[in-house]
Amino acid sequence: MIGHSPNTKGSLFPSFVKSLVAAALLGCMHLLIGLLPGSPLALSTNIVLFASNLYVLYCAWLVLRDGSNISIGLFALGYMLLFLLVLVLLERQSLFILLIILYASVFRVPVLLGIFVIFVLSYVVFQPYAFETFAPLTLAFWAVWKVHKSGAAWFKVACLAVGLVALALVLLPLVHLLIQDSPKTLEFVFSRSDVRQAIWVSLASSAIATLIIAVWGIPLAYALVRSEFRGKGLIESLIDLPILVPQSVVGIALLVMLGPGSPLGETLDDLGLTVAGRFAGIIIAQVFVACPFLIKTAMTAFEGVPGHLEDVSRTLGASSAKTFWRVSLPLASRGIVTGMILAWARAISEFGAIILFAGHPLTAPVLVHNEFQKAGIAESRPIAVLLLIICLWIFVVFHFGKTLLPSGFGKSRKRRQR
Repeated sequence: MIGHSPNTKGSLFPSFVKSLVAAALLGCMHLLIGLLPGSPLALSTNIVLFASNLYVLYCAWLVLRDGSNISIGLFALGYMLLFLLVLVLLERQSLFILLIILYASVFRVPVLLGIFVIFVLSYVVFQPYAFETFAPLTLAFWAVWKVHKSGAAWFKVACLAVGLVALALVLLPLVHLLIQDSPKTLEFVFSRSDVRQAIWVSLASSAIATLIIAVWGIPLAYALVRSEFRGKGLIESLIDLPILVPQSVVGIALLVMLGPGSPLGETLDDLGLTVAGRFAGIIIAQVFVACPFLIKTAMTAFEGVPGHLEDVSRTLGASSAKTFWRVSLPLASRGIVTGMILAWARAISEFGAIILFAGHPLTAPVLVHNEFQKAGIAESRPIAVLLLIICLWIFVVFHFGKTLLPSGFGKSRKRRQR
């Protein structure tokens, strides 16, 4: 290797000479363009463009020195694409100068080059949705890059890339909605008493509904996982039924069962326990639509708890209830919290059943709908943004709080093996 180093340096010398010749020709070309009568490009602008192109030539020489002919070919192809897209099609010379400097600077760092490509696509091609596309696509590219560097198979990397790009497109409307209103607008909207009350009703009712589901849903999930009996499959299918039923059908069903004129509804009215059109009715509708998310997720979490750990606990003298509280529930806690987050999210977003069965007091989704009906999207959009921001913050808090809970048995065993 040492004996070949002089030849290597000698082989780079002609490339350096070629770069100097190219720089001289480039300078002459810019000078002639700037001196032409009626030239659309001023001489001072050509000097700036010449300096940037000179830097690009230097970076190209570094690529040729450290890489191969294929690398310099890709470098030239990227330059030509920027030239055609920005300078020829868009006719934005200052933007072209900025982009080619950035391009030449990051070309030899693949991860930065990928982010640069996303930046160009977002702010040049995908206008006026630049930020909405740049942020999620950059996160997706970063995740794919980390998986690729970990040595994953190309098929897994390709599946992840396609899936994350599709997910970014799905989430694009929400990201676009978040940046539509200024903080002052949101502050003004939040100062309205009806908006604060609607948001409070949504948060309180969804939290109560989630706790009610947890009280009976978690034990039911545990019993279904640890028991075998005829008809178990039918019960598990019935748990999924609220997901399949349209929201409007849920609202009509609750009205027929508990609304005015129904036997049960009249009995509740006589006892002073009216639920239709009340806060309690909102909670009932939310419990109905959200319970499958908690029960099914809790069942999956309990299935991940090895049964022999419970057998050991029983052998040591613990009762079934004590085994549930001290062994099964802690090990399944992360999955259960995930189910509670999903149930809460489904409850707070419910609209169809609530507007038919319990339209008062107003929840935030119902208020957004009413404002849209009265004044259009301009009045309803800030309320929707507020609700979205609050839900995102609560989701983030729950997500990081979940990491403080005990890990599942399988995850702990994998960590010990590593």
